[in-house]
Amino acid sequence: MEKKLSTQIEREIDWLKNELEKDKLELERDKMDLINSIKKIDKTKIIPPKQKLTLWKKIKKVLLNR
Repeated sequence: MEKKLSTQIEREIDWLKNELEKDKLELERDKMDLINSIKKIDKTKIIPPKQKLTLWKKIKKVLLNR
């Protein structure tokens, strides 16, 4: 009876270890997928590039405080 309980407990512990390992692997895979998807995003779509101001636009900006 005692031996059967210990083997059952050992099996449950092994199962738990396996599940933890699977979760770690899945988490790492998800993290890498997220990182790769972020890398693929074009930053110009999110933040428009700054346009270089011409001399006249700079003067206008200074004079009109815009």
